[in-house]
Amino acid sequence: MTVKQAGFNLVELMISMVIGLVLMVSITTMFVDTKVSANRSSTVSSLQQQALLALQILVDDVRSIGSWAEFSGVSLDDITLPVLTAPAGSCSLIPAIGSTTSANRHKPKTANWIRNSSAGPNLVLSVANCLDAEYSIATNSDVLSIARLQGTITAQGDIDTASYYVAVSPLQAQIFKGDTPNGATNIDDADIYPYLHHTYIVQAHGSEGTRLSRFSYIDGDFVNDLVVDNIEQIRIDFGVDANSDGRPESYLVSSRITDLMWRTNQIVSARIYVLARAKNKDLTLNNNATFNDKFSPFNPPDDDNYRRFLLSTTVLINNNMMVAAQ
Repeated sequence: MTVKQAGFNLVELMISMVIGLVLMVSITTMFVDTKVSANRSSTVSSLQQQALLALQILVDDVRSIGSWAEFSGVSLDDITLPVLTAPAGSCSLIPAIGSTTSANRHKPKTANWIRNSSAGPNLVLSVANCLDAEYSIATNSDVLSIARLQGTITAQGDIDTASYYVAVSPLQAQIFKGDTPNGATNIDDADIYPYLHHTYIVQAHGSEGTRLSRFSYIDGDFVNDLVVDNIEQIRIDFGVDANSDGRPESYLVSSRITDLMWRTNQIVSARIYVLARAKNKDLTLNNNATFNDKFSPFNPPDDDNYRRFLLSTTVLINNNMMVAAQ
């Protein structure tokens, strides 16, 4: 008995191969598109989280600019303090214009300042001792220095010998180091608060991208105690109340804030911007001039293929004893 075997002829085989190829291309394209979309979503989500973290940290500090609790002295000159010296070769963050000597750079009057890095390479002094190797200050980003007290009263038994504090009463304020109170703890009716001096700098690296660093004055030296990756620029515009009605008539960039504005309590609010940028380029992104308009007031370079995310908020400043070094 002869068994007849059935199979594909050449035409059927070619048709099936074409169908299979079309399906394979479709599935591969869908997989690639899904992966690209997932990577894009992951990048945007990461930038959102990092921008939000940086913004929250800045808000906490900026909101408390000039915070000296119940002290009601005439000016920051009334706050006495010891000479705060730093070890040789330590990190030194002093504005080049209107700068002071290292011996008094941490006084509340001279420690509060803001500059934009576009002012030039001499924005701060001794920056080589502050930045890691191959890092530089990011261009067109504000550098903000804030000296204030932390709003948590410290019991005398909890004072750390290496930290700085402020003994505050309504008519007297004295900064001291924990191991050398110099009579500060004996001030009548004084509360003791931790003394904070933070300086925020955005750093840039050729291959590692950008990051926001916070330097804190600890035991006679500035220490980099915070890094938020992928932060490209920060900017703080201050709200100025020129007619004393308690509301800002305009928001001014740092270069337009004067010493008189601080001394007469015209600074009532701040508008904070944080621009995050992915570490790696996305060649599928066409960030032309029109696309970059949404990142105002920043001006990112066109067609550099970096994905960005912008966050901003406005905060009230209730303590206006800070004097800006402009």
